Amino acid sequence: MKKLLILAAVLAIVSSCKEKDLYEGPQDMAMTSNPFDFSTIKSIDLTVDYSAYELKSPVFFSIYTEYPFTGEDESSTLREDLLPIYEGFTEPDGKFAQNINLPAYADYLYVVTGNFRIQKTMSGKGVDGKAMFVASKTNNTKRAARRAADVGGPLTTSMQTLYQLSNMVNVSTGDDTGVQIYKPWKVALGQWDSQSGRPAYLLDKETADPRLLFTDEEMDGLYETVSNALVASKTCHDVYRAQADLTLEKASDVTVTFLGSMTCWNNSLGYYYYHEDEVPVKPEDLNIIMLFPNIQDGLWDRDWFKKVPNFYGNISLERGDAVQLMYYPNIANGDMSGATTVFPKGTKIGFILKSNGWGMQKTVDGKKYFNNYNGFGSEMPLARQYNVWATSTDGLSYCNTTGLNPTDCQYQNPDGLSRTAKFAYKSTESGQEYPIVSFEDACNDLDYDDVILALKPADVFAPLPVVEDKKTTTVGVYAFEDLWPAAGDYDMNDVMVEMAREITYEVTNGTSYKVKKETLKFTTDQNYVTRTSGLAVTLGINWKTTSINMKKVAANSNDTIETTFQKDGSVYLLTNDVKGELGTTYIIEINYDGGFNVMSKTATVKPFIFRDEAEGRWEVHVPFEAPTKKMNTSLFGTVDDRSVPAEGKYFVRDSDYPFAFYMHGVQLANFKETILKRDNERTKISDIYPTFLNWSQSKGNNNADWYLHPAE
Repeated sequence: MKKLLILAAVLAIVSSCKEKDLYEGPQDMAMTSNPFDFSTIKSIDLTVDYSAYELKSPVFFSIYTEYPFTGEDESSTLREDLLPIYEGFTEPDGKFAQNINLPAYADYLYVVTGNFRIQKTMSGKGVDGKAMFVASKTNNTKRAARRAADVGGPLTTSMQTLYQLSNMVNVSTGDDTGVQIYKPWKVALGQWDSQSGRPAYLLDKETADPRLLFTDEEMDGLYETVSNALVASKTCHDVYRAQADLTLEKASDVTVTFLGSMTCWNNSLGYYYYHEDEVPVKPEDLNIIMLFPNIQDGLWDRDWFKKVPNFYGNISLERGDAVQLMYYPNIANGDMSGATTVFPKGTKIGFILKSNGWGMQKTVDGKKYFNNYNGFGSEMPLARQYNVWATSTDGLSYCNTTGLNPTDCQYQNPDGLSRTAKFAYKSTESGQEYPIVSFEDACNDLDYDDVILALKPADVFAPLPVVEDKKTTTVGVYAFEDLWPAAGDYDMNDVMVEMAREITYEVTNGTSYKVKKETLKFTTDQNYVTRTSGLAVTLGINWKTTSINMKKVAANSNDTIETTFQKDGSVYLLTNDVKGELGTTYIIEINYDGGFNVMSKTATVKPFIFRDEAEGRWEVHVPFEAPTKKMNTSLFGTVDDRSVPAEGKYFVRDSDYPFAFYMHGVQLANFKETILKRDNERTKISDIYPTFLNWSQSKGNNNADWYLHPAE
């Protein structure tokens, strides 16, 4: 049962500034033309404000025009078929305020962030070119008082009230079945509060060796790394889930720092260790030591949660709490003597999470809390948590789904695979790497953000994947007619180009972000044509670059090859023959010197089609966009064209149909069964999309989403 988090990415802004290589020659042609620019983009002043959370680090967010989750309940995941229309970072103070471009149809917006420290989804309607979303910190604002109330019971090492850490239970009654899966957990580190489960052996941050604790700056970096690697309600990347247990490359002390949890459950966490010659092969081989009896920080909350009577929601931990692990050399023999803080070189350290190990010892009406299938009533079937153990080692997790509705356990684990993700935070300041381990505590999603730990000291463990810099992608499709200056057949499929703009951000120590790279990808497609047209792009660079790299990927290939496009000033000729290389993706990678965080500094990108002819270059651009200086301008004002260059009017007509246009927020795949379908060659776009003319004739005021609704 997960909290729906909130995610998002930064849309590149297409500017209308002139390039030095654009045609600027005046012409005086008094012609009537359609004043509509056929644009599918609108600019809004967007405000997103998470400052109430006082994170002191940038917050990544995404914007959708549809409800982005698969359902209304807490196990919902983000829809994989739905792309965000915009993604970006706030400033370190949690605030974002910029003018951005969105699809013209974007009206009611959903603002989502995958940052597990915020847990807030916002939605609303933009008004008069403005949209404002301000998050209030509503959940657990009285957290400190609540936690204080939970602490104060006598200290204990008794596990009598912990709910079947080793044995299976009957999912209907909650009773012990007598079937043992794991050895009894060992209590060795010390006592804990009997009412909350808060350990008495947490490291004292005032007196502990600072080498074993994270600094505030390191904590910021850890949280930023987690936000980049794990997106709430979205499947965790395979590369992080495929990592083996942590291996010490040198003898060392080890501390575990709790970064947080994204679950309402009161789970119990233990640790174990082994050597290469003692690799455990079955669950009962593990020698488990209690680490956190109750690993709940209380930052997961929902209004409906408050309706549950006698909820056993004890809060045990604060984010940043740390414990030093102990090594017991003879633990395999049940002998706990000879304890030391130093783990030998080559030791592998693993972790195990028992779902709701702490959370089911209370009784309601004589029954263990959560112990019947519909413990909360029909709206909350939670029996799936009873017999679930998540380990960091492949083959040693356990998930028994007997008697459960399959919908309550969509991701069963019959092979006992690891239920953790493992990756590294690398400090941009020191270059040191710290392991992060995150858990999936159930079987209803795969986002792996339920319990998150970080380990110290640095650079003592075998390397883990370092989380990549954050990337965002926005897309759109250009459609061109190739008969200009003649009107053409209005099917708008002679050349179609998907443009994807990928922006790579660098976050420094979790406190600031910069755009360090833009990757522009142009993928071609078309219906049936007889003419040969090329594809080019005018590129406006607005920040100092260190390099501009050119690549391409052939159709039906996964191989990216280095190439060199013919270049004329700021104009890149990607191909002279779209038809001959149909389906190819052309890539321009722009690396920036130092980077920037003002999105108006992103590149200006203007694709167009061309042909080299005896009289000069033939070009077609979207309406009102100036041609390049190589253009044969004698074609303006001829046949069906109504351009007036002296007035800044280019590639315009006196008709409701353009020579070219751009459709924002869609991919070529959206048109495979419409414009690109062979049967629709020479079919007017208004016949394929019934609301096209309503949009065109209203100058974009009506049916702005026309290209999302083909005829049935």
